Amino acid sequence: MNRLTWSDGWFAAMLTAVLAITPALSVAAAAWSERLEPVPVFALLGVAVGVGLAWTRLRAAFGILLGLVVGLVVITFVYAWSLPQEGPGERVEVFVKRVADWLAAAFGGAASTDNLLFAFSMGLIAWAIGFVGGWFVFRRLNPWWAIVPASAALLLNLSYAPPDLLPLVFLQVLASFALLINLNSFSRVVRWRSEEVEYGLNQGMGFAVSSAAVALAILFVAWEMPVGAVNRGVAGAWENVAGPWQGIQTTFDRLFASLNPSPLSGKGLSVAQTMAPRGSFELGNEPVMQIAGREQAYWRAATYDRYTGRVMTSSNATSLRLDKRQPLDGQMAIDEGRKFVEYSVTLLAPSSGVIYAPDAPLTVSIPTVYDYRRDIRDFGLLRPVAPVREHQKYSVLASVSTASVAELKQAGTIYPTWARAYEQLPQSLPEAVRQEAWRVIGDATNSYDAASRIEQYLRTMKYSTHVPVPPADKDWVSFLIFDSKEGYCDYFATAMTIMLRTVGIPARVASGYVTGDYDSATQSYIVSERHAHTWSEVYFPKYGWITFEPSANRPEPVRVENPVVPLSQEELDRIFESDPGYDEFIDDEDFGSTGVFLPPPATAGPAGPHPLLVAGGMLLAIVVLAGFSLGFLWLRGMRSLPLVARTYAQIVRLASWCGLGPRRAQTPYEYTAELAETVPAVREPLRAVADAYVAGTYGGRTFDASALSRIRAAGAEVRRALLNSVTGGRWQRAVSQRIGDFVGARHAR
Repeated sequence: MNRLTWSDGWFAAMLTAVLAITPALSVAAAAWSERLEPVPVFALLGVAVGVGLAWTRLRAAFGILLGLVVGLVVITFVYAWSLPQEGPGERVEVFVKRVADWLAAAFGGAASTDNLLFAFSMGLIAWAIGFVGGWFVFRRLNPWWAIVPASAALLLNLSYAPPDLLPLVFLQVLASFALLINLNSFSRVVRWRSEEVEYGLNQGMGFAVSSAAVALAILFVAWEMPVGAVNRGVAGAWENVAGPWQGIQTTFDRLFASLNPSPLSGKGLSVAQTMAPRGSFELGNEPVMQIAGREQAYWRAATYDRYTGRVMTSSNATSLRLDKRQPLDGQMAIDEGRKFVEYSVTLLAPSSGVIYAPDAPLTVSIPTVYDYRRDIRDFGLLRPVAPVREHQKYSVLASVSTASVAELKQAGTIYPTWARAYEQLPQSLPEAVRQEAWRVIGDATNSYDAASRIEQYLRTMKYSTHVPVPPADKDWVSFLIFDSKEGYCDYFATAMTIMLRTVGIPARVASGYVTGDYDSATQSYIVSERHAHTWSEVYFPKYGWITFEPSANRPEPVRVENPVVPLSQEELDRIFESDPGYDEFIDDEDFGSTGVFLPPPATAGPAGPHPLLVAGGMLLAIVVLAGFSLGFLWLRGMRSLPLVARTYAQIVRLASWCGLGPRRAQTPYEYTAELAETVPAVREPLRAVADAYVAGTYGGRTFDASALSRIRAAGAEVRRALLNSVTGGRWQRAVSQRIGDFVGARHAR
């Protein structure tokens, strides 16, 4: 049975441990929740148990099952013991109940805010990665079960974690290369032992060191290569991956709704599909966007429509792929009381998977995917087909509300069918919340007055980002308005939305950024992390979704009291005469055939090289680097040798790289005879090369052209046989044939 012993495999065990602990360390360092400190320990314990069971004679199925059960018991005990209850029995009972509640939420479509279950899940995953890697490395000499799961977990976590954890990728890649080289070398050792072939401990070490050097060089070249623009093919491939991932992310956000926010989500890089109350936090001051436009606005990223009593979530949406400047609704139709406004957005964060746009976006200058719910105008999320990168620009044409207070008061309550879905409330909502909403709106006779009174009611409460999380058995909105009476924007936006729904007014929660700081030098708004915000949007028939601000730390939206009277033609003529630049702005070339203003072509920053050129350049650099490295190692010290000596030296060097090099004090005849035992098919060519080498080197014999041709052919045949012996598969034989022929022809010159 091919198994490593500890004396042979201690280095492989260390590398497996590095691979397993790296993603665990990244999760713990990202601090998504409390109680993540034991996760790296679970990864190491999983490796130890996997290695230990691999040495036993247990059958694979039973051994793997036993290792995973041991992990489940150990991790359950650790997290159950961390609970505040008294006595181990009570702690286990409470822990099992929390797991059952989490499973009920998972399969019932509800959301969970129990962070203990997230830490528990991460512990199980870390144990599984470590155990499976240790088992397959030592039982099967298979490195991929250690490399692939650990690398996938690491990259997935780092896609949301702080950028300063990126060096863990290099550690992971180096450990992967080293494990591949190490196990390849020891697989040869296992075979030699079974065939009773003598070998030295240092055989193949030069090849391993050279391979590691090439791997480091490849990593360096890949890191330094520039990033080019993304073409349609690459964008389409990304869309195929990102589309299904949205559903997975939505489920994950629902099951672990109260995790600490990703540092990247505050920088415009991602948007969670679930919004839940969380504890204390601080927002940074790093700029994330620069936006140029005529009007101040809230830069919306996503909306949330479903309330569970504990969290706000986004229900299932339909995705629509849009080309650049393609209207979201297909017709560019807008509600009453609106105007077209164009905005130019320059990303200052490293990248973004979300399009930030004001009010009702209509067109975007880059390809996007539009997620809507029940109606084409029922905005859920707008995301780029390929992530927007730092300093890249895109423009958005939006319809911005100009509805006056008088118009909104007269909008009525005849809502379209799809808008009625925004009156959804959970059955668990306390009746006291409904009664409080009716008390606050008092004698309001229209939806606008009702919304304004609830908005003012919530603005009297204290705004703070250091608030307690509602108890597990407490409704979020009820906790805010009756218990804590303080919170931050997520609290107030959710409370206003739910209170409006209790009185029959459709409302939703929106998240993104507020206007930002105006920069007079660039005549644009600089939006920073601290401008991240959540607010409430209320639906008014004929006028669409209108923004309300229930958080006291932000000013109320400015709305005129009465409708704006359109300017007469005479007044417009006077404006054109006094300001020629205004006439230039509405030049006919800027309008489509329907009279809709079209944004100018988007500037996507400095043009980068074509992605195919970048990929080709990287591939060429890797091939050239590997070729130079292997060519140097292959030709080193051989150029000055006569052909018979060079042919023998090539066989010795190639055999040494394969772990079949000669021992000290072996004569050429002794060595080639021993090598022929491993590769018996070339016994005669080996003998011919050895005869020629001894006769030419020690006997001073010279050879004619015909003899030299036969020696070259014999050497090529031996090299092909050695390569085929190492690769060992039928599909490699054609490649080995080509390599052997090439090497022979190369040195025949």
